[in-house]
Amino acid sequence: MQSAACFTYGSLMWPDIMARVCGCEASELMHCRAWLSGHSRHPVLGQDYPGLVVRRGAAPLQGVLYRGLSPHHLQRLDAFEGQEYERVAVEVALEAPGASRAFATVADGGATGAVEQAWVYRYRADLAHRLGPGDWSEQGFETHAEPMAGWPRAITSASSPA
Repeated sequence: MQSAACFTYGSLMWPDIMARVCGCEASELMHCRAWLSGHSRHPVLGQDYPGLVVRRGAAPLQGVLYRGLSPHHLQRLDAFEGQEYERVAVEVALEAPGASRAFATVADGGATGAVEQAWVYRYRADLAHRLGPGDWSEQGFETHAEPMAGWPRAITSASSPA
């Protein structure tokens, strides 16, 4: 079985949420900070989560890279992301672009400063009119009690095996 990596930029950056979607324990997830160039993140209007679109020249976007994902994990992620997103292959940097040294937050002991192939869930271009202006707020998501309280129920129902 071949493992995969997935770059996350929204609600799945929190390992407890990613674990619930993938159907595993957060302690099982190997993850580190990573940066994606050529894309921008925007709030989805009326929702607590963001969408990612191609944007040439955009500043690199910091997110979380999860490694060692199984086909089962990817199936659950596909179901969770639904029809609004498409899973596409990208390259992510494990060091902040322009940084003189890598950040020491690689949870699985992997090398930093490298570039890796990963999947990302990009918002469908034909739905881009549903995206708001500006960047989605990680802090707003994290500190807003209502969406965080509702996520476990939504995740459990959305990612349950068929």
